[in-house]
Amino acid sequence: MSDAKAIGLFRILQEALTNVMRHAQAHTVELTLVVEGTDLRLTISDDGVGFVQAQGRAVSFGLVGMRERVLIMGGQLSLDSELGEGTTLSVTVPLDA
Repeated sequence: MSDAKAIGLFRILQEALTNVMRHAQAHTVELTLVVEGTDLRLTISDDGVGFVQAQGRAVSFGLVGMRERVLIMGGQLSLDSELGEGTTLSVTVPLDA
């Protein structure tokens, strides 16, 4: 994996954990990093308060920044959150050839 992609994933992880600390009121956070074929998937899940996602584009600068980083790396970002059920952020990026 290129240094730029590794740093990009680190920054996404850093922002996600900052969001958990600031907003989630979580007791537990689970991180997974797995290779799936030619892709690398980073998943961050918490058992916090969750939130209702706004329809359309994200308005949070943190989420916007994460989405932009993922797009630059040619990957995909998914966010799943429900009130009282926690939040899961998943980032999938292609491994370098």
